Amino acid sequence: MPKFPSCSGTEGKPMDWRAIAGEFLATALFVWAGCGAAVASSKWGTDLGAADLVAISLGFGLAITTLAYGFGHISGGHMNPAVTFSFVWLRDMDLKTGLLYMLAQFAGAWFGALVLWGCTASLVFYCDLNDARYPDNSNVCETSATGDGGYGPPYGLGANQVAPKVTNGCAFLIEGVGTFVLVITVLHAAVHKKSTASNAAPIAIGWAVLIAHLVLVPQTGCGINPARAFGPLVVNSMGGLNKWTRGWWVYFTAPFVGSLFATLTYQFIFQEREENNDKKNDDTKKPHPEDKTFGNEDTEAVPIP
Repeated sequence: MPKFPSCSGTEGKPMDWRAIAGEFLATALFVWAGCGAAVASSKWGTDLGAADLVAISLGFGLAITTLAYGFGHISGGHMNPAVTFSFVWLRDMDLKTGLLYMLAQFAGAWFGALVLWGCTASLVFYCDLNDARYPDNSNVCETSATGDGGYGPPYGLGANQVAPKVTNGCAFLIEGVGTFVLVITVLHAAVHKKSTASNAAPIAIGWAVLIAHLVLVPQTGCGINPARAFGPLVVNSMGGLNKWTRGWWVYFTAPFVGSLFATLTYQFIFQEREENNDKKNDDTKKPHPEDKTFGNEDTEAVPIP
């Protein structure tokens, strides 16, 4: 994820709407790919196994890496309101642009989930047929059933849900920590002036997403991204499937809290030290007081800028 390119409308410069469009499309493709991996993994069995966990985690992690390379030069490749929030807090992005980014991300996540529903809708077409040729080996009919006897988006499109044995408090904490891992990696790999990641930053960020999913999927489905949680939830509601269950609010609060803690950690422990060192280096390069002007006796001294 390259450092965010300026696209604000300040100082008389027009807003770069290509960056906003880039965030919309990148987030849509991220949700389609990541949640698509969750739907594909669910298709083969009723229980989440180790192979499914790895497959889903790889789907989300590789999607972030791929799309960060694909859209990083256009918008910075945030694809996550929690990441954008960090850039706004650090004043690397103005508030107006940040809000437009977030709006594009939420809209993109909804659109990506909608496209995924269209791609997988046929998985529930046979549920009312009671035909032996279409056995429900994957439990798709049960998990996609609506209250009125119909069927909604298959497997809820991988919507985030707090596991039955996980309390809301634990869900909030683990979502916050997962987001912390992601945002601190973004800041150190893609923003810090001394980062050695360079063009490999999207790989490190993708790994951070993969690691978070390996830990969080069995407990919360791994949100760490309010837009990713929003898209499938809204599309499920459109399809008559209610996934706004216990703890849904966690996915829209914990990521911002985790992002804030990561940003403050970076700002006051790592970034500030870096700036102080830069200032000290600048002080050593300042000219001696006696050398602040140049000229000769016949010309007026000109201050050195």
